[in-house]
Amino acid sequence: MMEPQEQPLYAAPEEVRRVRSRAQMIGAAVMIGVGALALVLSVTLFGALVDLSADYEGRRSGMRGLVAPGAVFLSAAAVIGGLIWFFAYSYRWERIATGARLTKQAASYVRVAPHEAAELLERFRTGDPRIYLPVPVAKNGNVVLGVWLARADAIAYVGIAVRSGRDWQALPLVPLRDNAYEAISRLSIDNYGARASQTVVNGFLDPFLRN
Repeated sequence: MMEPQEQPLYAAPEEVRRVRSRAQMIGAAVMIGVGALALVLSVTLFGALVDLSADYEGRRSGMRGLVAPGAVFLSAAAVIGGLIWFFAYSYRWERIATGARLTKQAASYVRVAPHEAAELLERFRTGDPRIYLPVPVAKNGNVVLGVWLARADAIAYVGIAVRSGRDWQALPLVPLRDNAYEAISRLSIDNYGARASQTVVNGFLDPFLRN
């Protein structure tokens, strides 16, 4: 399933690619297997669960009619959740040049008008946290920001997508290296709405990281 902030990654096939994650697939398969086993047992032992819950007294008495159906429901939910995980979310992004894995550092709507999105992206292109921070993060909107880190290669990618009708239009993906990477790698999603701390600024000003 494609999220809006991933649009810039899809629009840069020469730079990054989406691949299946073996770890995610194994995790999903385990969840499906455990859920399926629990579902079979809860259906097979449904009568026994009803009889067991019939003995509940006191505070637990209100759960008598819920135990057996609840066991079936939770087991089925685990199977369905595992299937969704396996087919929709068991993937990761990596750099084509090196295969380095990308980890999502930030993903948020931003409170700017669509025609101001390019200007916001240009602020990130400078790599200077004193210029691109603070970012006016929001719970929803027509502009979305995504930041991914390829820690093994010390490179960050900043992407912005703008809502266009029911679809999202991606702006060019911006890579940040050297001091710019060092600065943005020190941020968390909670830091984007505030001015750059001295620690983040020092990462950008460190002369030993400049090429």
